[in-house]
Amino acid sequence: MGKIVRFWSDILEIKFTKENLPQVNHLLTTNDNKTYLLVKRIIDEETIRAIIIYSSKPININDKIINTKKSFMVPVGKNSKNNIYSFEGKPLLENRNTSPKYIEMNSIINNERYLNNQNEIIETGIKAIDFFIPILKGYKLGIFGGAGVGKTVLMKEIIFNVNKKNAKTSNIFIGSGERSREAIELFNELESSNLMQNSAMYISKMNESPGARMSIVPIGITASEYLRDIEKEDVLLFIDNIYRFVQAENEVSASLGKKPSVGGYQSTLESDVANIENRMFKNENGSITSFQTIFLPMDDLSDPSAVAVFNHLDGNLVLSRNQTAKNIFPAFDPLASSSNSVDESIIGKDHFNAIIQTKKILKTYKDLEDVIMILGFDELDEQSKRTVKIALQLENFFTQNFFMTEHFTKAAGVYVPLQDTIKSVQRILDGKYIKQSPEIFAYVGSNLDIPTDEELNL
Repeated sequence: MGKIVRFWSDILEIKFTKENLPQVNHLLTTNDNKTYLLVKRIIDEETIRAIIIYSSKPININDKIINTKKSFMVPVGKNSKNNIYSFEGKPLLENRNTSPKYIEMNSIINNERYLNNQNEIIETGIKAIDFFIPILKGYKLGIFGGAGVGKTVLMKEIIFNVNKKNAKTSNIFIGSGERSREAIELFNELESSNLMQNSAMYISKMNESPGARMSIVPIGITASEYLRDIEKEDVLLFIDNIYRFVQAENEVSASLGKKPSVGGYQSTLESDVANIENRMFKNENGSITSFQTIFLPMDDLSDPSAVAVFNHLDGNLVLSRNQTAKNIFPAFDPLASSSNSVDESIIGKDHFNAIIQTKKILKTYKDLEDVIMILGFDELDEQSKRTVKIALQLENFFTQNFFMTEHFTKAAGVYVPLQDTIKSVQRILDGKYIKQSPEIFAYVGSNLDIPTDEELNL
């Protein structure tokens, strides 16, 4: 038992006896176990500082504090599926008949990597991703973008499309500091598609304390590690939004009086990100394939938070406001995006060459855009006109109607197999539609059913 000796903002200083002194990241309770505190600093042999995670009523000096002698308890395993959990580990849905096992947060971290030459591609049915950023099992994909460019919608589309082809895969969704509306919508869609049976959601909303928003990410990762290492399952892990995790860590750091570093972020930014990113990988038990949205302040890809996350990713998918202005959805920017899976030995020669050619044409078109704005399209030489036309056809081709947006676009969603996408792109690169308008490719699936110039002449 301890007692509060001073407090300021959301930081409490608490005295314990030497024998009962808690460790960093141990959970403390008060107010009949309804108020939660998390130990963040040990001052001396009897004093610690803790942050408030959740307060059920006002906290006062001399309040009695109980040391639980453990961190957050995480609901894990097969029985944890089909429910939504708060940072406390409490199921938020009643009458689900789930009786999950509970383990301590970060208690089963496994650093043993497993290297093999069998690269398994996970098809998403989303043309821009499958073509430019092939997803492999155990891969970490970051979805970068400013506010309102479609990060969450794209993530939800990935969840549904990948589950259509991978019925045995488990899903973990971590909501860190996002709107509760988005979690409710996702739950309703998972439920109506019978995907909740194989999914667990761990949510900390944007109006919760920074301690809760910060902790929900390692809580969800602990649940993923349990499924991979104990249940021997492949896991799809979706995190929305890693920036809110970084932001919460920054708020806690500021409250503790630590000096900020570059860009006003916490001095421990790199290690905070590394501590969670280094736990998501494939090993001999199974794989954790993660999809993470990253909010870009001011649409700035060089923001320190984005750079810190970027260093750990296998692929980065950038959503651009310029693309949304052109009515291109998903607002994917292929020139700003990259992936270490674009390797001839992984994806094959045809796919690899098609990516190189496509990026070359799109880059040439980008370089010509200023010339076209000043002088006009007609002033270009014939080769440049051909390049621009193919580039516009490619840009339109990578637009796609999503199943997730059917209710407001009124257009049916489309799943496009990877091989159809590669063949379609090759037909455009070969100039088989050079006499036709680029608009014919807007929001189509593949173009294999669209007659080429030669077929139209016949």
